Amino acid sequence: MVEKLKEYWFPLLIGIFFVCITVYFAYDQNKGKLPGKTVNGQQIVFSVDDENFSADQIYDELSKTYYDDRVYTMFHSALLDNAVESTDEFISDIKTRYQNLLAAYSQYYGYDEAYLDNIAKTYYGYDTFYDYLLYSTKAEKLYGQYVSEHISELVSDHFTTEHKPRIISYVVLTMDDPDNPTAEEAEKLKSAQDAWASAEYSVDNFAAFAEKFSEDGNASNGGRFGYLDAETTGIDKIFQETSLALEEGQVSEWVKSDEFGYFLIKCDSTKVDDFKEETDFISAIMNENEGLSNKILWETAQKLNVKFGSDEIEAIVKKNLKVEDKESE
Repeated sequence: MVEKLKEYWFPLLIGIFFVCITVYFAYDQNKGKLPGKTVNGQQIVFSVDDENFSADQIYDELSKTYYDDRVYTMFHSALLDNAVESTDEFISDIKTRYQNLLAAYSQYYGYDEAYLDNIAKTYYGYDTFYDYLLYSTKAEKLYGQYVSEHISELVSDHFTTEHKPRIISYVVLTMDDPDNPTAEEAEKLKSAQDAWASAEYSVDNFAAFAEKFSEDGNASNGGRFGYLDAETTGIDKIFQETSLALEEGQVSEWVKSDEFGYFLIKCDSTKVDDFKEETDFISAIMNENEGLSNKILWETAQKLNVKFGSDEIEAIVKKNLKVEDKESE
């Protein structure tokens, strides 16, 4: 019996979903709204200018709008639940990320949990923002596993030439106005420059130098920035240009950023194998290979021996994943 349930988990899930959603609409669309009013045997949800709207009409309209999206969201979530294990460590990480995001939104924008939930429902089709975060992270993990296993196929010479991928570490000495540093800021810069020029520090113990002199949160991590390439956005222009010009094992000269102060940058690696665990690298590969996410999801569904509850449901999923019928023949 247990093996049968495992084999047919997806049709059972879809069946339960449609039973639940039907009951929900029957209850939710009618609770507290013109109780008891019926016309031609149909219960009326509301009336406008003497025009009646029945529960059946509302359900039909909502089905046209949301049916396909909701079916696919259910498929996507169920697939990821079976493909990516929800370990205690994984769930703990998701909860921490969720609380950090909630705190950030509350602090900077004044938004609460309900606002995040509304974003999740409106844009991503999930009931809560936590669910969105959970399944987007599971998807990232699934994509990462695939990219790691197929890295030689996915990383072309064109990609490395155009993107110039590398892993970077850095030291930053912050200044309010780098063109006009205060006496204290100038002394701080000179002290760091003298230390780097001494025999005490070199490329081999750059991390120790960063931990002692760098002035941002990454100092405690040896100044590690992580993956960076020519398409990375949202970072300082001079920082990016200097990083891309370095070869593996090289350290830049001190460079001035008009926004931050002075940087000292080290290229830790240009080896593709070192990028496997880097989230930004996985994203870069996914963006470079159009349709790869759909391919991964469909192949995963086939490996899990997914069986659909009906041809209609299967067609909806294939439409969303852009799967050609000939692939399933």
